Amino acid sequence: MAMALVGALAACGPSDGPPPEPQPDVDTLRASFIEQIESIDLVAGLETDGDEVRFVRPDGSGEDVEWRVRIDSLEVESGESEGAQVLGRVRSAWSANGRPITVQQGPAGLVTDMPQWLLDAGLAPAECWALWDEEAKAWGWT
Repeated sequence: MAMALVGALAACGPSDGPPPEPQPDVDTLRASFIEQIESIDLVAGLETDGDEVRFVRPDGSGEDVEWRVRIDSLEVESGESEGAQVLGRVRSAWSANGRPITVQQGPAGLVTDMPQWLLDAGLAPAECWALWDEEAKAWGWT
């Protein structure tokens, strides 16, 4: 019996220790962007396929709207000085029920037809930014 236990433990191999801490890179930025979408109230059926995200959320009248987000690019920028903030930028295209969400320059700044609930989540059409929180080891969107 003791020999079987020793054999079983040896087969498991030595522990590699704790998993590495998350780093501010494009992989954690992509995952955080998707998690941010998924965390929004009433978002359901979230699916990913590479850099495409699909989900459903009811509109103000209660009708389900099918959303599609295509991540066009992910960038992580770090300042040159010690302690400088790390910025993440996600460029993406959004559509609702097949209709593209627009962004235009208006007299008072950018104008979009993106719903407020997405803007309140720190997400924006075309381009949005996140800041890396070194203490939490996570991206922040708001």
